[in-house]
Amino acid sequence: MNIVASALVLLFLLVACSGDPVLDLDQVEIRARGGEQQAIVQLVDLLASSDPRVADRVYAILVELGSDAVPALKERLRSSDRQQREYVIAALGTAKANSAIEPLGEVLGDQSLQRRYVAAWALGEIGDPAGIPILIKALGDSNREVRRYATRALIKINRPSVAPLIAYLKTSSPGEGAAGAIRALGDIADPRALSILLARVDSPQRDEVFLALGKLRDRRAEQALITGLADSDWQVRMNAAMALGPLGGVEAAAKLQETLVDEVHVVREWSARSLEMITGQAVSYRNSKGEMVRPYNVYH
Repeated sequence: MNIVASALVLLFLLVACSGDPVLDLDQVEIRARGGEQQAIVQLVDLLASSDPRVADRVYAILVELGSDAVPALKERLRSSDRQQREYVIAALGTAKANSAIEPLGEVLGDQSLQRRYVAAWALGEIGDPAGIPILIKALGDSNREVRRYATRALIKINRPSVAPLIAYLKTSSPGEGAAGAIRALGDIADPRALSILLARVDSPQRDEVFLALGKLRDRRAEQALITGLADSDWQVRMNAAMALGPLGGVEAAAKLQETLVDEVHVVREWSARSLEMITGQAVSYRNSKGEMVRPYNVYH
């Protein structure tokens, strides 16, 4: 018997001494793998174990059971035990349980629950476009982690998210929700997003817009990015300079020469880096110490 198995036996003996019934986990596993639903329910209940070795082992078993474990997992999705609830959410996501999309959405929207953002992660793992409306709604959530994980999940679902995100941006007000949608469209880098991003170049989220346009690498964005080099916000200027490297031409190079003397050193650095990409020649800029140096290569 290995160390882990011995520890589990000891655990169950201790439970027995406390007056609770002895549970043979090995036997429960065998029955569960044979398709016995009651055994699967017992495994799901053990996700609340205070012993992390038990909970981790049970989680691994349930993941291997896949769709057979989904009904029992869904029954515990609203568990008051946070540990059990998070294991259940993770297992449903890993199992790509489409039938859990709606209840996962309810968990994600329940502001009384701690760490509910895990449900957004699960929706991304499931990857079904049916989860997109739930995730887009979560972009405007008051919780930063919920917004962040919803954005990541939409990126993971990828191209099916593009049209709904564009539709959302057409009607949304400037704010965190719009910023998350812009980030998602940038990371997905689908050319369909170009028009809606260009329509937002004067918005409060224009720093995110320029970053997203750079990821699209579409030359039709060049003029907007050149305009961004003169923005009053240094982050906008930096992102515009960053974005012009992969797609800029002669006009962009001329404007980047001007921002080589920007008051903010990271704007100067990205101007030099993008100029090197466009011209193929070495370019120096003045760093934060006042030294003339070449930018290090972030693209290798």
